[in-house]
Amino acid sequence: MTQAAPRSEASRIAHFMGLREWARMDDMRLVERVAAGLPISTAHAIIRHIDPLGQRLQLHDIIPRASYYRRKEQRKPLTKHQSESIFALSKVFSETLRQYHDDKESASLFLSRKHPLLGGRSPLDVARESTAGADLVLKLLARAEAGIAV
Repeated sequence: MTQAAPRSEASRIAHFMGLREWARMDDMRLVERVAAGLPISTAHAIIRHIDPLGQRLQLHDIIPRASYYRRKEQRKPLTKHQSESIFALSKVFSETLRQYHDDKESASLFLSRKHPLLGGRSPLDVARESTAGADLVLKLLARAEAGIAV
């Protein structure tokens, strides 16, 4: 039996993050899930999606090493702040993959190359810095999809 495709943006993002309950995810459930703390496995999942060979993105680029090992050892979910960062990156990565028709290599290249509209910084660096940075990268992707030169 094949798995159903995600029905909403919330379920698409939840699926991308590797959340088990992705098929039942709506916007409010996703907000609650992020606020409660995402599992550490979400960081692994998004890295596998965007850079499966680990050439451009490492786990500790997303979650500080000490925090990762502490959370893992204590079997605790990520903090709310870390979860929000993972969620913001997931939106950026998922949208990038969608626009690149799931071509992971091309999406990864886009995210890692310096971009003139981002002050010469890479979309990945800007998106990792803050949720505002992730929003800026999403706006850049929206402009590209609309056919506006980027």
